[in-house]
Amino acid sequence: MSKTTILYKDIAPGAEDDASVSTNGAMPFCDISKLPPGIDPVSITSGELNYWGLDGSFAPLDSQDIAFWSTAMSGSGGAFTSPPVITVTFDQQYSSLGVTLAADTATGGYCNSVNIKWYQGTTLKADVDFTPDSAVYYCRQKVTSYDKIVITLNSTNLPYRHAKLEHIIFGVYRTFGMTELRKASLINQMSGISEELPISTMSWTLDSREDVDYMFQLKQPVEVRNNGSLIGVYYIDSFSRSAKSIYDIDCYDAFGVLDEIPFSGGVYSAKSAKTLLVELVGNYFTVDFDGVDDTALTGVIEACTLREAIQQVLFAWGVCASTDGRESIRVFALPSAAAEISKDRTYTGVSVETSAIVTEVRVTAHTYTQDTNGSVEIGGVKYSDTETVYTISNPDVTASDKQNVVEVAGATLVSTAIGQATAQRVYDYYLRRNTCKAKIVWAGELLGDRLTIHNSWDGTEDGNLLKMDIALSNTVAGNFETLGV
Repeated sequence: MSKTTILYKDIAPGAEDDASVSTNGAMPFCDISKLPPGIDPVSITSGELNYWGLDGSFAPLDSQDIAFWSTAMSGSGGAFTSPPVITVTFDQQYSSLGVTLAADTATGGYCNSVNIKWYQGTTLKADVDFTPDSAVYYCRQKVTSYDKIVITLNSTNLPYRHAKLEHIIFGVYRTFGMTELRKASLINQMSGISEELPISTMSWTLDSREDVDYMFQLKQPVEVRNNGSLIGVYYIDSFSRSAKSIYDIDCYDAFGVLDEIPFSGGVYSAKSAKTLLVELVGNYFTVDFDGVDDTALTGVIEACTLREAIQQVLFAWGVCASTDGRESIRVFALPSAAAEISKDRTYTGVSVETSAIVTEVRVTAHTYTQDTNGSVEIGGVKYSDTETVYTISNPDVTASDKQNVVEVAGATLVSTAIGQATAQRVYDYYLRRNTCKAKIVWAGELLGDRLTIHNSWDGTEDGNLLKMDIALSNTVAGNFETLGV
């Protein structure tokens, strides 16, 4: 049976990247800086009592990442004579509903007595003892505006063991099924030519079964999956509460987050597009370059948001970007090979809309020169902008066709070196006039995929997927829009 879930990372946004970790006793092979991001669990050989399995599943110690193993080993009753202490400090203040500790999840080992203190400066805000009973345990305690956490590991669940931790989560991961969602919908969208950079969105209403006062902090991540396949990752923009357990939450994707971050601008000469994109995005998200060749860009990006700056890079580069189906931003070229959507996944009522013929495309290229009287100012330096217009006319225009000119004038990274090629690319794209709209059962399709869809008159429509409007249920179906010739 199909199953849809929402994973809400009820965490302190930014705390993971801001965390600095120290301890009074860790083995020399540990890398405690990996505690906030976490490591992959692995069963590792050691000299602990009744620990090393003989089934070949335990890996050698010297070949693995280890975040924290205590120097000391617990005694016969599991208690430490001198308990290991882990201290996490932050440059900024954060709020969360607790801390989740992932211990030795590969083997099931954990510390069964833990004390956690939260501080704001020198002020102790909370001091709580916890008794974990599993390798992943949520230490529930609402604390606002803290900048230090001190974790004391008092004893292990079995004797003669090192205290082990793989991951410290500043909050808790919560999974909701459809029984707790009154409604949930999302819109994933992209531009096939990056003339714009649309923001994908998600809206959902939670009717929680837990007695929890959720904080729903700005930019907390939300992952939507169907049968384990990731549909998208979204970030909380706003929420409202209408009853004790009912919350309405609005989210946007990575581009929505980046649209709220200012960029002061830059001047570039033969700059690697890949390098520039990573520089723009790198402090916030990762970028996957899906089989695209690099190129050199010359021009400027004027002061704007990071989303607008990324759009300038993508358009001049001639590639696309989307956020669906993965945690990163995917940069790619539209594929030419088509995948057929079977009739049994297609609802009745497929339609096709044909847009007006484009009669001409005009793309303006820019050459920037330092000039004290220039109209463009970046970083306190003024530049004059010399514009060159590249035009491509449609030879198939008839006397009855209305003038329909597409103009691209504000692409400030389009230089004269790529002006003609950019105009041709834009013209070729606008030859695609047929928008196919169909309701389809989702089976892992990604934005940009080229699809062949059976229409309502025994034919097929071929085009790239640019939009999915999905109402979530255990069977995920959405209104797909593809664009083709």
